[in-house]
Amino acid sequence: MIGKKIKYYRLKKGMTIEELAKAIECTKAAISLYENEEREPSIDICKNIANALDIPWTELLSKNNSNLVFNHVSFRKKQKASKNDIELLKSEIENKCFERIALMNIVGLLNFKIFKAKKLSFNNSASNNAKIIRFILSLPSSGPIYSVTNVLEHAGIIVLSFECSDEIDGINGLVNGIPYIFFNSKIRTIERQRFTLIHETCHLFFNNSEGNMSENDVEKYISQVAGNVLIPDEDIYSIFGKTNRNITTYLRNEIAKQYKIAPSCLLNRLLETGVITEMYHKNYFIFLNRNGGRKMEKTLLDSVKDSEKPTIFTQQVYLALSEELITISKAAEFLHIPLYDVMQNMRTE
Repeated sequence: MIGKKIKYYRLKKGMTIEELAKAIECTKAAISLYENEEREPSIDICKNIANALDIPWTELLSKNNSNLVFNHVSFRKKQKASKNDIELLKSEIENKCFERIALMNIVGLLNFKIFKAKKLSFNNSASNNAKIIRFILSLPSSGPIYSVTNVLEHAGIIVLSFECSDEIDGINGLVNGIPYIFFNSKIRTIERQRFTLIHETCHLFFNNSEGNMSENDVEKYISQVAGNVLIPDEDIYSIFGKTNRNITTYLRNEIAKQYKIAPSCLLNRLLETGVITEMYHKNYFIFLNRNGGRKMEKTLLDSVKDSEKPTIFTQQVYLALSEELITISKAAEFLHIPLYDVMQNMRTE
């Protein structure tokens, strides 16, 4: 795994292969061979590389699991996302997944639920597919989802979140057959984070589905399914009726807040269900564009109370520590925090 670590820390530092080669006075071809694991660098070369990358040289030799098989399936990214942005994100995800799989092996895989996504068809309506997904996630057929992350983690999906390029919202994939979902914690609002989480979850049900749809059409359909999962048709009709041309700003914002979705997402759902007209929908987005666009749409949620930060891995680390399956130093290594903080957290709990 030395090659992958070299590539990961090089990308994290923002260096090109040429710049690293120049820094350690070797050829670009040699660095490529190291990163592709076609040649193993000597200890001296590892030290030189580590020095150029500003990391302890032992970090390149630290143990990692070379038996993990990753399938990074689909990204929610913008056109400006660079190849380096994507490669660095993949490396970060693989490192985080390694930690989770390592903990699972320590605690015992039988103690973890593994999520299996049912294959759904694009030919089915977005509403019906959303009902199936809610059922598989052990959600009621209607009503708000109060914590998307909590639902996904307890369903057996690895949920990861950290800051990365602004050009990437999320990604889903598999590690040794276990599904993972990543969302960028730099995403502007909690509502957007929740939509990204559900959107990537929906992708898990369609990644192997057959269809002749373009990538844009697939994304549009998945977004419709995700919107249906967050606020089902039945809830829309129950609250607003079959048609409603006089929805007040107060009602719109209160329902958006209750379901923890952005007002723009709610307006999209109201248009899809035929409750509002295209003109009503259009006028709201004209208003948004005059005030900076969707990126300036303010959150209605509390950044602490409504946070979607993943928690189950941290809980599992402290559980393993309390049952003496791991040491305090190992817990600190898993959580990337000082030993003192681990001991303080143990006292608090």
